[in-house]
Amino acid sequence: MSGPRGNPEAPALLSLGSNLGNREETLLRAFARIGRSDGLLLEAASSLYETEPVGFPAGRLFVNAACAVRTALPPRDLLDLCFSIERELGRTRGGPSLDRTLDIDLLAYGDLAIAEPDLSVPHPRLRERLFVLVPLAEIRPDVPLPPDGRTVREILRAHHGGGWARRVSSRGEAR
Repeated sequence: MSGPRGNPEAPALLSLGSNLGNREETLLRAFARIGRSDGLLLEAASSLYETEPVGFPAGRLFVNAACAVRTALPPRDLLDLCFSIERELGRTRGGPSLDRTLDIDLLAYGDLAIAEPDLSVPHPRLRERLFVLVPLAEIRPDVPLPPDGRTVREILRAHHGGGWARRVSSRGEAR
């Protein structure tokens, strides 16, 4: 989808979400920005899915997506890049339960398991969130996730939580 810059080697998975402003346009701009970033190769981007907020009463429904990248950046630098892209596209951080123009989460980084105060990989709530699993299953259904190696498809099949996800546009297309 985009050309390599640096020496992208490690596979990583990102989740994107927005519930403020032009949600779909914001996610498409985020995909484009990820694709232009040094040290990243954007390999796949999911369709966009409208989803209900989870864990807080938000004013608007979310639009969510996922992407797969290869990166030369270490996990912490990749997370910092995600925060930088969020800021570029209008995100101000006020807490985990607030509406947002853009949220980018680092879901997985190869087969690494990282547990630090401000960096957890794989993302600790990845397996609980339909709004993450549905777009991820579209682009990487058979990728095994640490710590147990279960695939995204297996995790999605076993998902018992509530929620819904409705496709609002195909890959790379605004509706």
